[in-house]
Amino acid sequence: MEPDPGVRTSVNLDSQVRDPDAHLVQRARQGDTDALSDLYRRHERRAYNLALRTIGNPWDAADVTQEAFIKAFRNLESFKGDALFSTWLHRIVVNAAYDLLRRRRAEPMDGEIMEDLAGPSGPAVTLASGREGIDPAVDGLSDPLRNALLSLNEGFRFAVVLCDLLGFPYNEAAEILGVQEGTIKSRIFRAREALAAALLEAGYGPQGERNPAEGQGVTPQDATREHG
Repeated sequence: MEPDPGVRTSVNLDSQVRDPDAHLVQRARQGDTDALSDLYRRHERRAYNLALRTIGNPWDAADVTQEAFIKAFRNLESFKGDALFSTWLHRIVVNAAYDLLRRRRAEPMDGEIMEDLAGPSGPAVTLASGREGIDPAVDGLSDPLRNALLSLNEGFRFAVVLCDLLGFPYNEAAEILGVQEGTIKSRIFRAREALAAALLEAGYGPQGERNPAEGQGVTPQDATREHG
């Protein structure tokens, strides 16, 4: 189940939480463009990684990231500070990613085109910061793990990407996705099982054994950690 749309969070963290971005947000609200740039530089890579690893190709991930930052910066006045700015921002990224996935289901793209976009030959993306984005071919994930991740139910995929790949704590991931912390833990447990099963189905044994002609082995445990 996807989170509610919009830019407000549905679950409040401790209102007294110390937000390392608070001073930048305050300056940005006053029209300080340098503060906006600093916020972008702080969070662009992680936001892009979230989009890339849940959507699967760099072009769409770059679009989602840009859309999320534009929406966040246009709606800074609606950010009340009752959650971390990073939580609020990544909630917007998640909503934008879900919107894109919904459109993709409504208008599916040709399989060969999707393979070209997400495959090893796809070029890296340069985002507005001028820094090179992460090509799926070199994003730190093995091909089997990337394919298994994209085969997951979307709710499981977002949970495991947030916590196991991007390092968000359970409570913040719950805030981002608009669910209870127990739901996040359940989704991650089930996602890990599904990833392990997908890797086994792809021919990777419990210890990573595979016919050498078929490529390098990956263990099911690799399903919850990055490579490279």
